[in-house]
Amino acid sequence: MLRRQCVARSYQRGSWAPGSKHQKHMSLNPTMYLYRFAGPHGPGPYVMKYWWTLGCFPTGIERPFRLPEFLASYQQQHVPIEVEEWLQCFVKNPYEELKDATSSLLKCLEEVPTRENTRGYRSIESGVSSFAAPLAQFERQLNVRVPFLAVRAALGSPALRERLKDDLFEYNESLSACGSTPHRRLARSAFDEPLTLPGGISNSDDSENLRGQISVPMREGIGSYASPNPRTSDDEKKLIRLLTTFSEGCALKEDYESAFSLLSSSLNFSHDDDIDAVVHSNASAAAILSGLYKEAEFHGRQAALLEPQAMLSTKSGGRGYVLWAIATAYQEDFDRGSRIVEKGLEVFPDSADLKSIREKLAGAVAAASSASPLRTRMIRSKGQQTRALLHGSGRSFDNEFDWVVFKNKLYPSKMNPSSNEMGSVFRRVGDFGGHVSTSRSLEPL
Repeated sequence: MLRRQCVARSYQRGSWAPGSKHQKHMSLNPTMYLYRFAGPHGPGPYVMKYWWTLGCFPTGIERPFRLPEFLASYQQQHVPIEVEEWLQCFVKNPYEELKDATSSLLKCLEEVPTRENTRGYRSIESGVSSFAAPLAQFERQLNVRVPFLAVRAALGSPALRERLKDDLFEYNESLSACGSTPHRRLARSAFDEPLTLPGGISNSDDSENLRGQISVPMREGIGSYASPNPRTSDDEKKLIRLLTTFSEGCALKEDYESAFSLLSSSLNFSHDDDIDAVVHSNASAAAILSGLYKEAEFHGRQAALLEPQAMLSTKSGGRGYVLWAIATAYQEDFDRGSRIVEKGLEVFPDSADLKSIREKLAGAVAAASSASPLRTRMIRSKGQQTRALLHGSGRSFDNEFDWVVFKNKLYPSKMNPSSNEMGSVFRRVGDFGGHVSTSRSLEPL
C-alpha cells in the first residue's frame, strides 16, 4: 500500500511573501490585495509602467527611490549647482523672461476654450499641461510656487477666469510701464553688500576723475532705476492681486494650504503697512480654513496691528481683529478671544463683524462650560481632516503595526524580519541562525 510521503500539518506552503507561489491561509498570513507589486524577482515591465507614468508602484506602499536616475541624468553633467544658478540668472535677461512668461500665460488662458456645462453632468475640467512651461518660468523669476490646481480652478469658474485674465493683463501692462521692481530690489540688495577690491587698488582718484564725465540726467536716471521706491510700486500691487486670485482658485478647490502658502509668499512683494494688513488678513483667513490656527493667529494679529486708522469709517474695519479672535477661539481660548474683540471694538466701535463675533463668543463660552471634556477630540476642520488623511497614520490602517516593507516585499508586521519585538513570530522560533553577534542585546527565549 502506497503512503503519501508529503504530510501537511499546517496551512503554510512555500514562502511568506505576498504573491509567492503556494497556498497560504488568511488567518495565518493576512495579505491585502496588492494590485501590481514588485515580486520576488524585482519589478517587471508591467510594474515599471506605473513607475514611469504614475511615479511610484500602484500599491503606494513601496517608496519611490530615484537616486539612480538622478545620478544617471543630472549629476553626469558635471556643472556645479552654483554655476547653474549663476547661468540661469545672467545668461537670460530676467525681466524679459518674466515678461515672456506672463504674456504666454495670458495667451494660454485665452486659447483654452470655455466648456459648456451640460445640465445633470459633471463638467470635464480643462487640461493645464500647456501652462506648465510659462508657469515654471514665472515661478522661477519671482520665487513663488503657484500650484496647477489654482489654474485648473480658474479655468473652471467663469468669474475667476475673467478676473485672472484681467489681472494677468494689468500685471503685463505695468511690467511694460515700470519694469519689474522685485528684480530691481534684489539687484539693489546685491549692490548694498560692501564691494571688496583686491589689495593695493584704490578707487578714489578714478572716481574723482569720472565725476565730471557723467551727466546729471544720466546720474539721476541710473539712481532712480537702481534705487527702487521704498513704497510698494504699481507692478508689485498688480502682482499681489494676481497671486491673491490664484489663491482664490486654490480655495475654490478646497486646497487651503496652497492658498495659505501663496498668500504668505506674496508678503515679499508688499512694502506698505496698509497692503501688508490686507495680505496678512487674507493669509489669516486661508490659515483658519486649512486648520493652521497658530499661523492664523499670527497673521490676524499682524493685520490688526497694521490696519490703517483711515478705515475707521468703513463698516468692514476690524477684519484683522475678527480673524485674530476667531483663530484664538478655535483653539478653545474663549477668554482671550473676547479680550481681543473688546480691544478691536475700542478701535473700531461701529464694526458689525466684531459685534456679531462678540455675541457668538458669549454663546460659545456658555456652551463650553456645560459641554463634554471629550469635545476637543473631534476634529471638525476640513483642512485638518485632509491633512490627517494625507500625512497621519490611521488607527486600523497605514501605520507601522500594519504592513512593513522589507527587501521590496510586503510582510504583515508580526513577520517583520528586521525585528523580533513583542508579538513578532520570530520570538517563537529564534532568529533562524542569523547574525551571531549584533549590537542589539536580545533576551534569551
